[in-house]
Amino acid sequence: MNNILEKAKDIIDKIDIKGKDAVRGNITLLTEIDGVKIEWKSSNEAIISDKDIKKTIAGITYNQAAGVVNRQSEDVKVKLTATINCDGESLCKDIEVTVVKAPEKITEDDFGGYLFAHFIGEQEGHQEQIYFALSEDGLNFKDMNNLKPVLISNVGEGGVRDPYLYRSYEGDRFFLIATDLSIFNRGGWFQNEQGYYDASTTGSSNLVLWESTDLVNFGEPKLLPVAPKNAGMAWAPEMIYHEGTGEYVIFFSSSIMNPETKMKAKPNTIFYVTTRDFVNFSETKIFIDNQTDPDGKAREIIDTTLIKIGDTYYSASKDGDNSESNGGIRILKTNNIFDPDSWEKVLNLTDLGLDISGLGVKALDNGDLEGPELFLYNKKDWEDSNVPEYGIMADRYMADLGYLPLKTTDLEDANNSKGSWKVLSKEEYSFDKLKKRHGTIMSITYDEVERIKRTF
Repeated sequence: MNNILEKAKDIIDKIDIKGKDAVRGNITLLTEIDGVKIEWKSSNEAIISDKDIKKTIAGITYNQAAGVVNRQSEDVKVKLTATINCDGESLCKDIEVTVVKAPEKITEDDFGGYLFAHFIGEQEGHQEQIYFALSEDGLNFKDMNNLKPVLISNVGEGGVRDPYLYRSYEGDRFFLIATDLSIFNRGGWFQNEQGYYDASTTGSSNLVLWESTDLVNFGEPKLLPVAPKNAGMAWAPEMIYHEGTGEYVIFFSSSIMNPETKMKAKPNTIFYVTTRDFVNFSETKIFIDNQTDPDGKAREIIDTTLIKIGDTYYSASKDGDNSESNGGIRILKTNNIFDPDSWEKVLNLTDLGLDISGLGVKALDNGDLEGPELFLYNKKDWEDSNVPEYGIMADRYMADLGYLPLKTTDLEDANNSKGSWKVLSKEEYSFDKLKKRHGTIMSITYDEVERIKRTF
């Protein structure tokens, strides 16, 4: 066998499609391996596209790569043919995929509760794992699984923090991503001579992922290599589906290290990758760049959370390191999350002038709070069924008191002149026995509430 043919066969053998026996979303059709281009042909382009298409949303045109999947009322088999031409040697490979029938569309009336995924501390190894709490009103949560972790990481650093739970665009899959970090296994927090914590300069460049179709069976965890080159860590991931590109956007905090000095060359910044299958990822790019002081000095930014309302994306982040001035829990907005220069400031929580007496914090800023989490309350829990209500939780890390919840009906009420913002008193909510550290709250259906009760 000649060398060219061997290379061609080796490339053909590498071509495959993740989850081809049960496709539930858009798939990745690789366009090149080892410099050799791959062309695709679908036996049913109405079910799986084999060409790129353009999609315009809110005046912005995006490219949707081939592999867009349209699920039907029944399972459908589609043959995908990959063809390569390697220095004159042409080879083909057929891959049969099964597109699973589309689930019933979930409506606002189907949502009956909330699942809170979180970790609880770092003094013992079991605390940096995934815990679940359940609520039927978004205010009063009950710890699940007899106060024990629901998911335990046996990959990477052997601990997970800052979990984010996300329902797939189609509605019948769930992704739980988390920071690959164990402060317990590291022996605590240590600072280097630059003044930065060791975990943010020698940390893992991976995230941890679990996948599920029912919220009770999650399979084995796996590591996602997402951080930029020379990263010091990858922290506090979240994700959102982008209808324009047909991909999931995973964003997270990361620092850039100088490989020679081992010091930070760029403060913690929010980066992102895109993916369809959690195997193939785009190049890592900046999502939200550092905010700056009046003198131009860049501040750290971590712990970004995101919510889309209409055509506008709103983010909330911990802007500024613990002791940095001018920072806060800052809300920004944009209509294009792929343009890092398009974000505009909406407000800092300190701008709202809320009464925080008795809540264990001096101010609603970066010196007392981190890990903000934005979410939409279920319609049944709105005071007025015509006025959506949004929650923003923030972790009182400095006082070691766990989450503090706020509510609003208008994220752009920048100084609370409309009275749309309120911080909840301890009498208005309950997080049960376990301390809730940086986590996520996801709306779940009535059926999912009952399933989680039965299981955990």
